[in-house]
Amino acid sequence: MAVSPPTLSGIVEDNLATLASGASARVCRVGERFVVKIFHAAVSEEMIDREFAAATLAADCGIAVARPVESLRLRAGRAILYPEIEGPTMMRQLRVRPLRSGAMLRDMAAFHRRIHDCPAPGLRSLRDVLRTDIVYGPADAALQQAALRLLDRLPDGDRLLHGDFHVKNILMTDSGAVAIDWSKAAQGAVTPDIVRTEMLMRFGEGPQDWLTNRARDWAARCYADHYRRLAPGHFAQVAEWRAVVGLAWLRARASVRRKAFLAYLNRALAEVGLPLIAG
Repeated sequence: MAVSPPTLSGIVEDNLATLASGASARVCRVGERFVVKIFHAAVSEEMIDREFAAATLAADCGIAVARPVESLRLRAGRAILYPEIEGPTMMRQLRVRPLRSGAMLRDMAAFHRRIHDCPAPGLRSLRDVLRTDIVYGPADAALQQAALRLLDRLPDGDRLLHGDFHVKNILMTDSGAVAIDWSKAAQGAVTPDIVRTEMLMRFGEGPQDWLTNRARDWAARCYADHYRRLAPGHFAQVAEWRAVVGLAWLRARASVRRKAFLAYLNRALAEVGLPLIAG
């Protein structure tokens, strides 16, 4: 029997127990089989609205997501009510079931490919996002201008891009993988979204001991190799996109594996003839 979502008046904020907390929000269980994602005060209205719209669009397209139920204004701040999705993250499953890592990364690539099949009318343009991040990033003016000229020559698109697709944003449920956290979604060409996932897997926040770093590099290659076999046409002008996406990522990235990331970025910049970043 279907369970009705709780009403706003039925959400007693004083009794909410936090299930998970991150940089932008905390998630609390409410009622039966529902959670409320309460965003921190610093998170913009535009970002919250984008998450609601993108997750709804993905659900309408048949993608396995938690379909947003309602946008709320609680005393604690803006929030979105979701059905509760039970299951560990893919990152946890990769750690506890390492012998299945290859199969999980293959499934991850296929999942990302299905997301990219969806059009994304109404979402912000990835080109605009990259342009803003480059302009407000730390690179010097000459490199910024050269990168923007390169960006202007790259193809546009209208595909659904998750923008933050990595193993911590995939929940492994009994019925399959579910993608969460659509706050960085956009529309555009597919290749840069694949490149960003590769970068997140290698250089995103998380453990960075030498053994884990080797595992992360392997996982990123495995994911990309599986995706390329599924859709080789989605790997267009990879070198150019890698340089642009990597440079844009400098604006807000955490200092995780900084030396390795700068080496990666400088190889990408050199490959397309752009000036290098000083260490």
